Amino acid sequence: MRRPAPLVLLTLVSALATAACGRREQGTDLGDAGEVDGSEEASQVFDAPPQPPDDAGLVGDGSTVAVDCPGGTQLIYVASEERELYSFDPVQATFQSIGNIDCANGIYVNSMAVDRSGNAWVNYGDGSLWKSSTQKGGCTSTNFLPGQQGVTLFGMGFSTKSATSTDETLYIDDLGGGGLGMIDLDTMTLMRFGPFPGSLTNRTCELTGTGDGRLFGFFAGSSYDDASAAAVIGLDPDTEAATQQWPLASIDTGSDWAFAFWGGDFYLFSADKYDANDPYTTVTRFRPTDGSLVVVAQNIGFRVVGAGSSTCAPITPAQ
Repeated sequence: MRRPAPLVLLTLVSALATAACGRREQGTDLGDAGEVDGSEEASQVFDAPPQPPDDAGLVGDGSTVAVDCPGGTQLIYVASEERELYSFDPVQATFQSIGNIDCANGIYVNSMAVDRSGNAWVNYGDGSLWKSSTQKGGCTSTNFLPGQQGVTLFGMGFSTKSATSTDETLYIDDLGGGGLGMIDLDTMTLMRFGPFPGSLTNRTCELTGTGDGRLFGFFAGSSYDDASAAAVIGLDPDTEAATQQWPLASIDTGSDWAFAFWGGDFYLFSADKYDANDPYTTVTRFRPTDGSLVVVAQNIGFRVVGAGSSTCAPITPAQ
C-alpha cells in the first residue's frame, strides 16, 4: 500500500528499510536475516488454528492446505512500485519475477489481494480494480466502478467464510476514513460496513485472511510515535472490533507497506521512499506465538506496494 505520509515522515529514518541497487534478479537470495526481540510487544497469545479438514494435503514444507488449491497458490505475492508482480517464498526468503501488471496506464499500485484460484486482485491509485494471473501477470478488467460508497482507495484481503469452508470473501479497508467493507465479486458491488470502533477509529490498515476464516489488519504506525504505533490486529468482520492485538512499537511502516499471513506467521513489508539512504523494502517476519520479529529479506532493490497470500496458504507452521 502506498499512503500519503505525514510531514514528519520526510525526516524519519525507517527502522526497517535497507539500501540497495534497483536490480531485478530472479530467485535472488536477499541478504542476511537479522532478529529483533519483539516478545514484549506481543500483548496476546495467538490462538491455535482449528485442525485442517479431512481433505487437506501437504505442501513442500509439510504444512497442510486444501487439495482444491492450484499449484503456486501457497506462496506470497507482491507488487512493486514499478508495477511488476513477484512471488515471495517465505521458506527460502526469495523473490521470483512473474510479469508486468501495469493495468491502469501508469497509475501506481495501491493494494493487492490473492484469491485461492491464483488471481491477484489489484487496486490502483485511480480506484480501479483489476485481476492479474499469479503465474504470468497481465491484466483482466473486472468492470469494478471506483468510488462506490465514497471509497476509492482500499486495503484488501481474502478470508474464507468459516473454519471449514472454502468459500471466501474479499474484505476491504476504506483508506479514506478507516473501517471494513467487502466487494461482492459476482456483481462488483462494494459494501462499506462502517468505521472501526474505539481506539481503531480513523486508523487505516492493510488486510490479510486465512483458510480457516480469520481476518487480520496491519495498522500503519511509526516507531517515533507511541500513540499510533504499528500493530497487527485480529478483526471480527461482523463487529469490526479487535479480537487480538499485537502492538509492534519498533516497526515503522513508512510510506509503502503491506503484509500477508503464511504458516502461522505474518510477513511485514515496509519501506520509506522519503529516506534517501534506505528507500527499499525490508521483509520482517512476525511470529505471534513468541512475539519475535526477524528480518528475513533486505536489499531487495525495489519497494513493495502491495502483497497478498491466498486462503490456500498454510495456516500452521512448517514441519
